[in-house]
Amino acid sequence: MVLTKESDFVEIDYVGRIKESNKIFDLTFEDLAKKENIQSVGHHHYGAKVICLGMNNILSAIDKFLINKETNKTYTLELSSDQAFGKKDPKLMKIFPADALRKQNINPVPGLQINATGLLGTIVSVAGGRVTIDFNHPLASKNLVYELTINKIVSDDKQKLSSLVQSLIGLHDHDFTISLENNKAVIKSGTKLSDQTKEVFTKKVKVIIPNIDVSFSE
Repeated sequence: MVLTKESDFVEIDYVGRIKESNKIFDLTFEDLAKKENIQSVGHHHYGAKVICLGMNNILSAIDKFLINKETNKTYTLELSSDQAFGKKDPKLMKIFPADALRKQNINPVPGLQINATGLLGTIVSVAGGRVTIDFNHPLASKNLVYELTINKIVSDDKQKLSSLVQSLIGLHDHDFTISLENNKAVIKSGTKLSDQTKEVFTKKVKVIIPNIDVSFSE
């Protein structure tokens, strides 16, 4: 029996639910998203995910949980709000004049997510010409339940590298291509990357996948 260990790349599927309501907030299964009619709620990229254990590509509590586990098995993990996205901070509840938002072509209604002062927030209430916006994480103070399936340990270097581009640089898989030959990888991105980003990424890859040399082409 092979168990996962730190620094392994693993392919996982998951469904994340709010414990109290059983509402799904994140998942990898497109068919379930269609069934639950939640495709428009921020789930843009479906399919199994490849992560490197120990790198905290996902919530730290999930990362730790997935170490020393069997593959091809499904596990249930309950997380308290402290283990997940923390408690709500009252200081992140802000009040804005409704007119100020309307001048930005924002029609303030409860539940609307907006970007204000560079932060993503959710409008909680609109009353007396004032708008209350909650800048806490939407899942703050929520207890969560994850169903996690470890499909396999990934051995393919190209898959490993692709997962690192997505997690460390933040590009989606359709935003870049990778060619790999004789342990030399060339990453071609449609997004212009800074020299610092490239340098930091290259150094991290050398530590995580030491047999691969990385260069960029734009």
